[in-house]
Amino acid sequence: MLHLGPYTSAVLVLLQRRAAPSTSFTLIRKIGGIGLVPLGILDGSVIPTFGSLDLLSAWLAARDPDLWPYYAAMATVGAVIGAWITYRLGQRAGSRWLSVRIGVHRTAQINSALSHYGAGAILVSTLAPPPFPAAMFFLAAGAAQYPARKFGLTLVVGRAIRYSVFAMIAAHYGRHILRYFRHPAQFLVPSLAITGALILAAAIFLFSRRRYGAMRPEVRA
Repeated sequence: MLHLGPYTSAVLVLLQRRAAPSTSFTLIRKIGGIGLVPLGILDGSVIPTFGSLDLLSAWLAARDPDLWPYYAAMATVGAVIGAWITYRLGQRAGSRWLSVRIGVHRTAQINSALSHYGAGAILVSTLAPPPFPAAMFFLAAGAAQYPARKFGLTLVVGRAIRYSVFAMIAAHYGRHILRYFRHPAQFLVPSLAITGALILAAAIFLFSRRRYGAMRPEVRA
């Protein structure tokens, strides 16, 4: 989501300790914003990227603040394509395959969230930070035959909000963002605090939506 969490900090530390100059940062810097598209496709799959798309889109926006809308758009395009492919895979595989892959209990939890909150659950999954299992929600939505048009619209809105706000903040606080990239371990505590706040906000949103839905029949009566 719209932060640089503890998992991202760990990735940054590992990147800094590598002696070889051919890193993801160097590669994306040479390719430019278009490199965010394949990374976004990977990010939307079941392969974990540990927030790399958030990290690299923010880094590019901090380096070239005037181009932040472009970087946000490229990240959104890639993430939407990746999530859509994952959704279609879930449609073809079905719920039984998903239960075998991730377990019956976990599949039931995700399906329950989708049945109770619908588009709200998908929206939260597109906004929530790592290590939230967004790809599992995409797979489950496909396996449950969740309406494709509704899924696609929610997906585009959520990802566009996520990367637009992320890139805009990075562009505005460019110097501080670049400082974070150079010394990620110094900002571990703020990252943990932001992660906790985002998870709490998502929980409050889902609880409020569920409570409102439960009250509607009473109002009609």
